[in-house]
Amino acid sequence: IVGAMLHDIGKVMIPDTILHKPGKLTDDEFKVMKSHVVFSRELLKKSPGISQMTINVAAQHHERIDGSGYPDGLHDCDLCREGKMCAIADVYDAITSDRVYHKALPPTSALKKLLEWSGTHLDNELVHRFIRTMGIFPVGSLVELKSQRLGVVIDGSEKDQRMPVIKVIYNSKMNQYMPVETIDLSRPSVQDEIVKAVDPGRFGIKIKDFLL
Repeated sequence: IVGAMLHDIGKVMIPDTILHKPGKLTDDEFKVMKSHVVFSRELLKKSPGISQMTINVAAQHHERIDGSGYPDGLHDCDLCREGKMCAIADVYDAITSDRVYHKALPPTSALKKLLEWSGTHLDNELVHRFIRTMGIFPVGSLVELKSQRLGVVIDGSEKDQRMPVIKVIYNSKMNQYMPVETIDLSRPSVQDEIVKAVDPGRFGIKIKDFLL
């Protein structure tokens, strides 16, 4: 856990002009950005009370099991399990976040990307475990209900992953927002159900506004 929390601590050593650049990095700037992993490793090595596991997680979160990662180009057998886990979470966070150079993917699309990269960049078994943990419709997903209403997933369900807790916010038939209503789809009294996940950009919906 500590390693996951501190894996990007080395970014404090990256110049703000690169770290917060409002545009895509040049090749040289990207080389500097990649050095944050080495900085993380060295900073943690010098910190009292930090375990070797924490250092390994921070040092390996950009490594890939096929050896194409950085900073050391390590392969599957050279990586610790915790480092592989952090890599998956880090990739998921990156592709579901808005950046200057790319638009955030919806959670369900991001999970598909993880599957595409599993077995080459990411550990196949751990990717599947990550997906099972996140659920079919991860928190932050926008879903369309049988009633043609749209809702944001705010919590999973222990009973059935197909029936999370959602905030109903939009009427897709009328193309307008509606009073926010929280619904637990797993309750027997609820007759509605999810038809599919949808792209919030299609409706101009800002998901983060409904996750608070």
